[in-house]
Amino acid sequence: MTKVVPECGSGGGKLFDEQSNSTQRFFDTLEAFSAAYGKVHHNISLFICVFGVMANVLHITILTRPIMKRSAVNRLLAFMAIFDTITMVDYLLYLICFGLFIDSSTPPFGYQYLWICYLLAHVVLSISLHSISMYLSVATAFIRLIAISRIQSKMMRPQMASRICIVISLLMAILIVPTFYVHQIVESVTPGEFKVALPQENDIRCQIFILNLWLTGMFFKVIPCLLLMVFTVSLLYKLHLNKIAHEKIASKQAYQSRSAQSDRTTMLLILLLVIFTTTEMPQGLLALLNALYTEDVNRYLYSHLGDFFDLLSLINGSMCFVLYPCISTQYRQTFSVLFARLRNNYWGPYKSTSFSSRFPGTISECRSIDTTEYFGPSLPIGHQYRFVEYDEVNL
Repeated sequence: MTKVVPECGSGGGKLFDEQSNSTQRFFDTLEAFSAAYGKVHHNISLFICVFGVMANVLHITILTRPIMKRSAVNRLLAFMAIFDTITMVDYLLYLICFGLFIDSSTPPFGYQYLWICYLLAHVVLSISLHSISMYLSVATAFIRLIAISRIQSKMMRPQMASRICIVISLLMAILIVPTFYVHQIVESVTPGEFKVALPQENDIRCQIFILNLWLTGMFFKVIPCLLLMVFTVSLLYKLHLNKIAHEKIASKQAYQSRSAQSDRTTMLLILLLVIFTTTEMPQGLLALLNALYTEDVNRYLYSHLGDFFDLLSLINGSMCFVLYPCISTQYRQTFSVLFARLRNNYWGPYKSTSFSSRFPGTISECRSIDTTEYFGPSLPIGHQYRFVEYDEVNL
């Protein structure tokens, strides 16, 4: 699709010295990267979207089991997966309509009115849904932090997840209104075709456009990254204090087992934080730069890095399913029961095995688990497999 460089903000300062040799080399590098990555962007994004949709659907299936829905964190993660799934399906349609069927070497000047309406809806929907997912991730980090100190906190109640999701969704719906307002559908040079245009200089929409760039960078990117960083670091600090306290009162064998689990949880939380900040923070900082140097940032940075930033957001939306099973024992148990049920339905009766044979040395307390806890009373009688449960913190 044709890159749009707004005239709004063109009277501001210059970010780059276009006469400098080093700046020209930087521009050449950006163009070379954009050309090389542009050849594989559609294929990579299609793969991530398809994988992300399937992974998130499975993620939702597991997190909505009766035993998993008892946790506010799990319900929030399910809501996150729903929003990420919708985002990826929307981006998949965008890739098909405006990527695979368009010759990038000779892009059209405009599109039919219905398609351009979809394009505008895609812009607004993708930003709002991804922002909701980001703030839900922040909410889960906050609840995990609260759970360390106050297990009986009201924030731990499953009903709180729906309320938090509704509040965040309403706030994002309000904050996205300026983005919708500053984009206009206008007729292109080809009769009967239309395009999305940004405000021109000396237009009232231009001022709103500049304010919206600040709003987008701060509220949709930078603030959630900073909040997640604060909550995660605080959580890691409290986990460290608990580890020291446990060392003083526990036996050596019990401490070593708990310490190994704590170290694994710490590394995974750090990994989640690193993935989140490296994929989202650069986009927030670039949006703030865009508010200061609108013409240069759009012409030289967004035009060459926009697709790559889309890829980073898609990766961030697919990581929860990959990493969360490594943190939560209950998640792994539910996944195993789900797989056992599917295996029984399609490949015959399932022979139960003990988790201790697969995860030796990590069981501190065992009890029988009836699969009705996972799937409700609909499971046929005689198909109730027995598993063991780990006594560890499900973060």
